[in-house]
Amino acid sequence: MSRELAHPQDEILLDLAASQLDRPHKLVLEAHLEHCGACRQRVGELAAPGGWWLEQLPSEAPSRELWERLERRVAAPAPVDPFAAHLPLPAALRTELAGERRPRWWSIGLNGGRITVLLEDAVTKSLLCLGEMPGGRRFPRHEHLGFEQVTVLAGGYADERGEFLAGDYAVYEPGSVHGPDTLDGDPCWTLFRLDGKVRFGGWRGALQRIFG
Repeated sequence: MSRELAHPQDEILLDLAASQLDRPHKLVLEAHLEHCGACRQRVGELAAPGGWWLEQLPSEAPSRELWERLERRVAAPAPVDPFAAHLPLPAALRTELAGERRPRWWSIGLNGGRITVLLEDAVTKSLLCLGEMPGGRRFPRHEHLGFEQVTVLAGGYADERGEFLAGDYAVYEPGSVHGPDTLDGDPCWTLFRLDGKVRFGGWRGALQRIFG
């Protein structure tokens, strides 16, 4: 039986269509769009009025400088993909990060999981992170001090809000607390944006307070 994906709200899709989101949030949403034809169509509908207005503007020939930049880009060697080919990463993310250094993974005390920070937005200071957790494990319980927006890339997890599978998009507000359990089977991969710190409970929280 098919299952309906968990989707972002229309106002978020409108911000995406209007290019009003920071890079981490844009890439998390684009990961959802790769799984969701309905949201891709909705973004197209929301972007259509802006496209119509652009079409009404008088056309202008590209400058010589622009042509020269395009020629240099075409002639340049293809950037190196810093990720292994088998990782379940969206095409838009691979393109965005092409040529970047290989990610550094953090795995201390995460029950076999690992996390890496892919980029930080220069303006909002929000982080784009990639996480992997083996199936049948529990991610340490934690509190979000800022927003988290997440898209599941592969596998799945369950928490107090329900079950989330590949393609699902979820938002955790400041003050929300959860400890997700990954579903049995394949590893759970998530792409997520953080605009505030995460506070762990238990001994992890004590270490965090000492060394953070």
